[in-house]
Amino acid sequence: MTNKSANKMWGGRFEMSPDELMVRINASIGFDRVLAPQDIRGSKAHAAMLAETGIISKSDAREIAKGLDQIAAEIAEGKFKFSEALEDIHMNVESRLTELIGPAAGRLHTARSRNDQVALDFRMYVRDAASSFDLALGELQRTLAQKALEHAHVIMPGFTHLQPAQPVTFGHGGGQALTTVHAVPAERMRMLGHVNPQSRRGVAGPATPAPRSIPRRPSTLPSSTPERASSPRPQATCRRRRSLRGGPH
Repeated sequence: MTNKSANKMWGGRFEMSPDELMVRINASIGFDRVLAPQDIRGSKAHAAMLAETGIISKSDAREIAKGLDQIAAEIAEGKFKFSEALEDIHMNVESRLTELIGPAAGRLHTARSRNDQVALDFRMYVRDAASSFDLALGELQRTLAQKALEHAHVIMPGFTHLQPAQPVTFGHGGGQALTTVHAVPAERMRMLGHVNPQSRRGVAGPATPAPRSIPRRPSTLPSSTPERASSPRPQATCRRRRSLRGGPH
Protein backbone atom coordinates (compact mmCIF):
# COMPACT_ATOMS: atom_id res chain seq x y z
CA MET A 1 0.00 0.00 0.00
CA THR A 2 1.16 3.55 -0.70
CA ASN A 3 0.46 6.71 1.25
CA LYS A 4 -1.76 8.11 -1.46
CA SER A 5 -5.51 8.42 -0.95
CA ALA A 6 -7.60 5.29 -1.35
CA ASN A 7 -9.02 4.19 -4.70
CA LYS A 8 -12.23 6.22 -5.09
CA MET A 9 -14.14 3.46 -6.89
CA TRP A 10 -13.82 0.67 -4.34
CA GLY A 11 -11.36 1.71 -1.63
CA GLY A 12 -13.61 3.83 0.55
CA ARG A 13 -12.67 1.95 3.73
CA PHE A 14 -8.93 2.13 3.08
CA GLU A 15 -6.72 5.01 4.11
CA MET A 16 -4.04 4.28 1.51
CA SER A 17 -4.14 3.28 -2.14
CA PRO A 18 -2.81 -0.03 -3.54
CA ASP A 19 0.80 -0.39 -4.59
CA GLU A 20 1.53 0.98 -8.05
CA LEU A 21 2.27 -2.52 -9.33
CA MET A 22 -1.16 -3.70 -8.18
CA VAL A 23 -2.78 -0.73 -9.88
CA ARG A 24 -1.18 -1.73 -13.19
CA ILE A 25 -2.12 -5.39 -12.77
CA ASN A 26 -5.72 -4.55 -11.86
CA ALA A 27 -6.33 -2.22 -14.79
CA SER A 28 -7.86 -3.81 -17.88
CA ILE A 29 -8.36 -0.69 -19.98
CA GLY A 30 -5.31 -1.58 -22.04
CA PHE A 31 -7.27 -4.33 -23.77
CA ASP A 32 -10.96 -3.98 -22.88
CA ARG A 33 -11.14 -0.59 -24.58
CA VAL A 34 -12.12 -2.54 -27.69
CA LEU A 35 -15.47 -3.15 -25.96
CA ALA A 36 -16.32 0.57 -26.06
CA PRO A 37 -18.91 0.36 -28.89
CA GLN A 38 -20.72 -2.51 -27.18
CA ASP A 39 -20.53 -0.84 -23.76
CA ILE A 40 -22.09 2.34 -25.13
CA ARG A 41 -24.84 0.50 -27.01
CA GLY A 42 -25.67 -1.55 -23.92
CA SER A 43 -25.77 1.55 -21.72
CA LYS A 44 -28.10 3.36 -24.12
CA ALA A 45 -30.50 0.41 -24.11
CA HIS A 46 -30.33 0.20 -20.31
CA ALA A 47 -31.06 3.92 -19.94
CA ALA A 48 -34.05 3.57 -22.25
CA MET A 49 -35.39 0.72 -20.10
CA LEU A 50 -34.93 2.75 -16.91
CA ALA A 51 -36.85 5.65 -18.43
CA GLU A 52 -39.60 3.43 -19.84
CA THR A 53 -40.26 2.00 -16.38
CA GLY A 54 -40.14 5.38 -14.67
CA ILE A 55 -37.01 4.59 -12.67
CA ILE A 56 -35.27 7.61 -14.19
CA SER A 57 -36.82 10.55 -16.02
CA LYS A 58 -37.06 10.64 -19.78
CA SER A 59 -35.02 13.84 -19.77
CA ASP A 60 -32.24 12.04 -17.91
CA ALA A 61 -32.38 9.22 -20.47
CA ARG A 62 -32.09 11.71 -23.32
CA GLU A 63 -29.09 13.39 -21.68
CA ILE A 64 -27.45 10.03 -21.07
CA ALA A 65 -27.97 8.95 -24.69
CA LYS A 66 -26.66 12.28 -25.98
CA GLY A 67 -23.60 12.06 -23.75
CA LEU A 68 -22.90 8.47 -24.77
CA ASP A 69 -23.14 9.43 -28.44
CA GLN A 70 -20.56 12.16 -27.85
CA ILE A 71 -18.26 9.68 -26.12
CA ALA A 72 -18.62 7.26 -29.03
CA ALA A 73 -17.66 10.06 -31.42
CA GLU A 74 -14.63 11.01 -29.30
CA ILE A 75 -13.43 7.40 -29.28
CA ALA A 76 -13.96 7.02 -33.03
CA GLU A 77 -11.99 10.22 -33.67
CA GLY A 78 -9.17 9.21 -31.32
CA LYS A 79 -9.84 12.13 -28.97
CA PHE A 80 -10.98 10.12 -25.94
CA LYS A 81 -8.45 9.96 -23.09
CA PHE A 82 -8.41 6.48 -21.57
CA SER A 83 -7.32 6.40 -17.94
CA GLU A 84 -5.56 3.47 -16.27
CA ALA A 85 -6.65 4.85 -12.90
CA LEU A 86 -10.27 4.18 -13.89
CA GLU A 87 -9.35 0.53 -14.48
CA ASP A 88 -11.75 -0.53 -17.25
CA ILE A 89 -13.85 0.66 -20.17
CA HIS A 90 -17.02 0.80 -18.07
CA MET A 91 -15.61 3.29 -15.56
CA ASN A 92 -13.82 5.26 -18.27
CA VAL A 93 -17.10 5.77 -20.10
CA GLU A 94 -19.05 6.50 -16.91
CA SER A 95 -16.46 9.02 -15.71
CA ARG A 96 -16.49 10.89 -19.02
CA LEU A 97 -20.30 10.80 -19.05
CA THR A 98 -20.32 12.41 -15.59
CA GLU A 99 -18.06 15.17 -16.89
CA LEU A 100 -20.45 15.78 -19.78
CA ILE A 101 -23.90 15.62 -18.14
CA GLY A 102 -23.34 15.69 -14.39
CA PRO A 103 -25.31 13.73 -11.74
CA ALA A 104 -27.65 12.10 -14.27
CA ALA A 105 -24.75 9.88 -15.33
CA GLY A 106 -24.72 8.18 -11.93
CA ARG A 107 -28.31 7.05 -12.38
CA LEU A 108 -27.27 4.92 -15.35
CA HIS A 109 -25.81 2.41 -12.90
CA THR A 110 -29.24 1.72 -11.39
CA ALA A 111 -30.38 -1.94 -11.57
CA ARG A 112 -27.17 -3.32 -13.02
CA SER A 113 -23.64 -4.15 -11.90
CA ARG A 114 -20.26 -3.93 -13.59
CA ASN A 115 -20.39 -7.73 -13.88
CA ASP A 116 -23.61 -7.32 -15.89
CA GLN A 117 -21.79 -4.89 -18.17
CA VAL A 118 -18.83 -7.23 -18.62
CA ALA A 119 -21.10 -10.15 -19.55
CA LEU A 120 -23.21 -8.08 -21.95
CA ASP A 121 -20.32 -6.27 -23.61
CA PHE A 122 -18.38 -9.47 -24.15
CA ARG A 123 -21.34 -11.32 -25.66
CA MET A 124 -22.09 -8.44 -27.99
CA TYR A 125 -18.41 -8.20 -28.98
CA VAL A 126 -18.24 -11.92 -29.75
CA ARG A 127 -21.50 -11.72 -31.71
CA ASP A 128 -20.22 -8.76 -33.73
CA ALA A 129 -16.88 -10.46 -34.38
CA ALA A 130 -18.55 -13.72 -35.38
CA SER A 131 -20.79 -11.85 -37.81
CA SER A 132 -17.71 -10.60 -39.65
CA PHE A 133 -17.00 -14.04 -41.13
CA ASP A 134 -20.61 -15.01 -41.89
CA LEU A 135 -20.22 -13.88 -45.50
CA ALA A 136 -17.17 -16.08 -45.92
CA LEU A 137 -19.08 -19.06 -44.54
CA GLY A 138 -21.91 -18.40 -46.99
CA GLU A 139 -19.47 -18.25 -49.89
CA LEU A 140 -17.90 -21.52 -48.76
CA GLN A 141 -21.33 -23.16 -48.70
CA ARG A 142 -22.16 -21.92 -52.19
CA THR A 143 -18.79 -23.04 -53.56
CA LEU A 144 -19.10 -26.54 -52.07
CA ALA A 145 -22.64 -26.90 -53.38
CA GLN A 146 -21.58 -25.86 -56.87
CA LYS A 147 -18.59 -28.22 -56.89
CA ALA A 148 -20.76 -31.07 -55.62
CA LEU A 149 -23.14 -30.56 -58.55
CA GLU A 150 -20.34 -30.26 -61.11
CA HIS A 151 -18.66 -33.47 -59.94
CA ALA A 152 -21.67 -35.48 -58.84
CA HIS A 153 -20.48 -38.60 -60.75
CA VAL A 154 -16.72 -38.37 -60.06
CA ILE A 155 -15.58 -41.35 -57.99
CA MET A 156 -13.37 -40.70 -54.99
CA PRO A 157 -12.26 -42.79 -51.99
CA GLY A 158 -14.14 -42.41 -48.76
CA PHE A 159 -12.28 -42.10 -45.49
CA THR A 160 -13.26 -42.81 -41.90
CA HIS A 161 -10.98 -42.44 -38.89
CA LEU A 162 -8.12 -41.71 -41.35
CA GLN A 163 -8.66 -45.12 -42.98
CA PRO A 164 -9.85 -45.82 -46.54
CA ALA A 165 -13.54 -46.77 -46.72
CA GLN A 166 -15.99 -47.56 -49.50
CA PRO A 167 -15.85 -45.43 -52.67
CA VAL A 168 -18.12 -42.42 -52.87
CA THR A 169 -18.73 -39.67 -55.42
CA PHE A 170 -17.25 -36.25 -55.08
CA GLY A 171 -20.80 -34.94 -54.98
CA HIS A 172 -21.46 -37.13 -51.98
CA GLY A 173 -18.23 -36.00 -50.34
CA GLY A 174 -19.16 -32.42 -51.06
CA GLY A 175 -22.54 -33.07 -49.52
CA GLN A 176 -20.90 -34.30 -46.36
CA ALA A 177 -18.79 -31.16 -46.26
CA LEU A 178 -21.90 -29.05 -46.75
CA THR A 179 -23.52 -30.78 -43.79
CA THR A 180 -20.64 -29.64 -41.65
CA VAL A 181 -20.71 -26.11 -43.01
CA HIS A 182 -24.48 -25.87 -42.45
CA ALA A 183 -23.92 -26.85 -38.82
CA VAL A 184 -21.55 -23.93 -38.25
CA PRO A 185 -24.15 -21.10 -38.38
CA ALA A 186 -26.48 -23.14 -36.15
CA GLU A 187 -23.67 -23.64 -33.65
CA ARG A 188 -22.88 -19.95 -33.85
CA MET A 189 -26.45 -19.07 -32.82
CA ARG A 190 -26.29 -21.58 -29.97
CA MET A 191 -22.87 -20.38 -28.91
CA LEU A 192 -23.82 -16.72 -28.74
CA GLY A 193 -27.24 -17.40 -27.23
CA HIS A 194 -28.43 -13.88 -28.11
CA VAL A 195 -29.50 -13.51 -24.47
CA ASN A 196 -29.05 -10.42 -22.37
CA PRO A 197 -27.49 -10.79 -18.89
CA GLN A 198 -28.14 -7.17 -17.89
CA SER A 199 -30.19 -6.53 -14.73
CA ARG A 200 -29.62 -10.13 -13.68
CA ARG A 201 -29.33 -8.52 -10.25
CA GLY A 202 -26.10 -9.94 -8.91
CA VAL A 203 -26.56 -11.99 -5.76
CA ALA A 204 -29.59 -10.55 -4.01
CA GLY A 205 -31.08 -8.22 -6.58
CA PRO A 206 -31.48 -4.42 -6.71
CA ALA A 207 -33.93 -2.33 -4.73
CA THR A 208 -35.51 -1.05 -7.94
CA PRO A 209 -38.10 -3.23 -9.75
CA ALA A 210 -36.40 -3.19 -13.14
CA PRO A 211 -38.21 -5.62 -15.49
CA ARG A 212 -35.79 -7.76 -17.45
CA SER A 213 -38.02 -8.07 -20.50
CA ILE A 214 -37.58 -4.45 -21.60
CA PRO A 215 -33.84 -4.44 -22.39
CA ARG A 216 -34.54 -6.76 -25.33
CA ARG A 217 -33.60 -4.23 -27.98
CA PRO A 218 -31.85 -4.56 -31.33
CA SER A 219 -28.98 -2.50 -29.95
CA THR A 220 -28.11 -5.25 -27.44
CA LEU A 221 -29.44 -8.82 -27.37
CA PRO A 222 -33.01 -9.91 -28.18
CA SER A 223 -33.79 -11.98 -25.08
CA SER A 224 -32.84 -12.20 -21.42
CA THR A 225 -31.21 -14.86 -19.28
CA PRO A 226 -33.59 -16.51 -16.81
CA GLU A 227 -33.83 -14.86 -13.38
CA ARG A 228 -31.22 -16.27 -10.99
CA ALA A 229 -29.85 -18.42 -13.81
CA SER A 230 -26.14 -18.94 -14.15
CA SER A 231 -25.69 -17.64 -17.66
CA PRO A 232 -22.50 -18.63 -19.50
CA ARG A 233 -19.54 -16.59 -18.40
CA PRO A 234 -17.58 -14.52 -20.94
CA GLN A 235 -14.71 -17.03 -20.84
CA ALA A 236 -17.06 -19.88 -21.81
CA THR A 237 -18.53 -17.83 -24.65
CA CYS A 238 -15.02 -17.10 -25.92
CA ARG A 239 -13.96 -20.74 -25.73
CA ARG A 240 -17.01 -21.81 -27.73
CA ARG A 241 -16.27 -19.22 -30.39
CA ARG A 242 -12.64 -20.30 -30.62
CA SER A 243 -13.81 -23.90 -30.95
CA LEU A 244 -16.11 -22.87 -33.79
CA ARG A 245 -13.20 -21.20 -35.58
CA GLY A 246 -10.91 -24.15 -34.96
CA GLY A 247 -8.61 -22.21 -32.65
CA PRO A 248 -6.78 -23.48 -29.56
CA HIS A 249 -8.77 -24.17 -26.39
